Amino acid sequence: MTKGEENKKEILLEVRNLSVSFDVYGKVSHVLDGISFRVGKGERVGLVGESGCGKTTMLKAILRVLPRNALVGGGGIFFEGRNVFEMPDAELDVMRRRGAGMIFQDPSSALNPVFSVESQFLTALQYSNPKGTPRKKLYSLAIEALNNVVLPDPERIMKSFPYQLSGGMKQRVCIAITIAAGRRLMLADEPGTSLDVTIQDQILRLINNLAEDKKLSVIMVSHSLGVIRESTSYVNIMYAGTVVESGATEDVFKKPRHPYTVALMACVPKLTGDSLAKGIPGRIPDYTQPPGGCRFAPRCPQAEGVCREQKPPHLEVVSGHRASCHFVRRGE
Repeated sequence: MTKGEENKKEILLEVRNLSVSFDVYGKVSHVLDGISFRVGKGERVGLVGESGCGKTTMLKAILRVLPRNALVGGGGIFFEGRNVFEMPDAELDVMRRRGAGMIFQDPSSALNPVFSVESQFLTALQYSNPKGTPRKKLYSLAIEALNNVVLPDPERIMKSFPYQLSGGMKQRVCIAITIAAGRRLMLADEPGTSLDVTIQDQILRLINNLAEDKKLSVIMVSHSLGVIRESTSYVNIMYAGTVVESGATEDVFKKPRHPYTVALMACVPKLTGDSLAKGIPGRIPDYTQPPGGCRFAPRCPQAEGVCREQKPPHLEVVSGHRASCHFVRRGE
């Protein structure tokens, strides 16, 4: 995406220099450190990185459902131009009902096992629709949504309890609840991780198709580069609570600029089998004592003194492609 195209797209969500910490037993854990990215209307954006890099925390911050020990140290999240952290409760309630919805990685924990799908689905629709909407209309919206997620015999599904459904069917129900409410932004937190690979592929294809058909914006969170490559048009590479590289998915995968992105891609096994996948030495830093400069410096083979002392700016390397590295070469 060129700079002109990026400026022209209609922005639905913008995260500006967001920092989030947690008070953990008297120590402050600095998790998100100056995160910035945008999501245009109808755009699919990826957040990818190792486990523990702050991806799920980022999604919770968007919905403002962070735990009580969370501390927002700076920046903001703007949904349709309004700062989520400054919204009064009534406006925040509307944003959650009609604006953004989340799909969790484990559908078994997202659905209550003691209530039928119908009970939970209609309760969710009562929350997202005007007060007094007839139950018959809500039921018909639910059936339509179940048809949209390609679940056979939706009337039977509605009468079922979650334990009577497979993992893939439960995840489709969760997706149906999100789209039936008419939300404009879908937050997908590794939606296929708990499923086997064939069902995972079906779920990801379903999300992609629904995003195209209904012009949904999607933030796809994953630690799988393959999922991000197939499901997004723009990607943000996260490391230890920072965005180290961002750009059009095709550009980032074709020519990664940040040492962490290069190392991450080297971890992917090759189909040719002529070489073993390489791991990244070391581990993510202790968030209670993060490095003072670049957070990747302790694991970076190219790091020098300046990397340990100064946080690198998120520079534009080529049009629409940015990286946070003191030694990235611009214009190449």
